[in-house]
Formats: sequence, C-alpha cells, structure tokens
Amino acid sequence: MADQIRLQAAPREAATKGETKQLRREGRVPGIMYGYKVDPTPVSVDALELYHALHTEAGLNALLLLDIDGDEDRHLTVARDLQRHPVRRDTLHVDFLAVDKDSPISVEVPVNTVNEEEAASDGGVLNQILYTVPILVRPLDVPNYFELDLTGLAINDVLRVEDLTEQLPEGAEFDIEVERTVLTVNAPVSDEELEAMEEEAGQEAEEPEVIGEGDTGEAPVTDPTEAEQAAEDAEEA
Repeated sequence: MADQIRLQAAPREAATKGETKQLRREGRVPGIMYGYKVDPTPVSVDALELYHALHTEAGLNALLLLDIDGDEDRHLTVARDLQRHPVRRDTLHVDFLAVDKDSPISVEVPVNTVNEEEAASDGGVLNQILYTVPILVRPLDVPNYFELDLTGLAINDVLRVEDLTEQLPEGAEFDIEVERTVLTVNAPVSDEELEAMEEEAGQEAEEPEVIGEGDTGEAPVTDPTEAEQAAEDAEEA
C-alpha cells in the first residue's frame, strides 16, 4: 500500500493576483483542491513541505493527505498541473486532485532499468524510448516505479509495455497500447556510417530555403526582456 503524506494547507480568502504574490513572498504555494466529493477550494501550502512531499520515492505520484485549517475532514489527493518558474523552477501553483481510494486514477509510472552492465555484450547500444508508462490503478496501489532487468539483452532485442505486465498491481491496467516499445538494443554505428550520415546532413543544410508568400525571409527580432517578462507574468498567474 502506498504511503500517505500529510500536508497542512490553509484556505485562501481573496484568490487574487495580489494575494498569490504575497503568498509566494511568504514561502507558500497557492493552489486549488477539486475532485471527488469536494467543491473547488483555493488553498495554499508551505513551499518547502510541498517540495519534500513530492521528492520521496513516489515522486509526483505521492498520495497527499491534505489537512485544511478549519476543515474537519482530511482529503486524499494527488498533485496535478504543477506550474513552475521558467528560470528558478520553483513551484508557482499546484492543483490538488481529490480522489476516491477505491476508484482507479491515471498515473505515469517511471520505468527504471537494472543490470545495464549485463546487457549488450555483443556491442549493442541501449535505446530507452519510454521513461514512464501510464496505468489505471487505485490510488493506494500506485507503484513507485516499474523495473526492467536488462541482463542478457543483445542486438535487435526489444522490450515492450507488455513485458511489465507481471509488475502491475492487482486490478490495474495499462493506459497505453501494450505493443508500444519501451527499450531496444541497436547495432552500433560504424565510423563510415557516421561520416555518411554527417555528409547527408550537411547537404540538406546547404539546400536553399524556400520563402513563402508574405515571408520576408528576415529573422524575427527578439526582445531581450521577453524571457524576463514571461517569468514575471507566470509569477502573477
């Protein structure tokens, strides 16, 4: 059974831009709770507590037991739609989705690999295509990760979503085609092949660009303050 992390929250009164900026200055993250048997409720949580809650082994799939001041009930939630600062990457806003412990939800489960040193002894190159796999599962049964053992893999071997079936919790199912490729072992590229690929890429780059009607062919002028302004707008959202 997945661990539940208690997270203290406070209700928000105004839910305005001015209030959200003030909350962030105080080290809090504005958010909203909605979902199973709750009305949409603006809240805020401590930024550091939220960071630690979402950096356990469960990652973003952590079950958060939201305890709102003045509310007698605690709400089982998962974090959704985290908005991050484009430069600092700290969380600016978070949605808390209230869930029913007995009803499946869709989550992205990380795919980890082990025994890479035991794979591709024939010189093959590992190529992981999917790093997460979506599944439908009851909240209390969400796995922290799937694990792929690469022992003995050789060139042209392929691992697919269906190879993770035995690791699915009881009653869960994949929310993706089971034939999708997760990982392949490719033949190494020789120096001659690599040189030919580079030459082909160079020839394509030398081809003249066709300018369509109304296109002046001039590069757009970039305002150096645009990135900074975008960050400020995100903070005020």
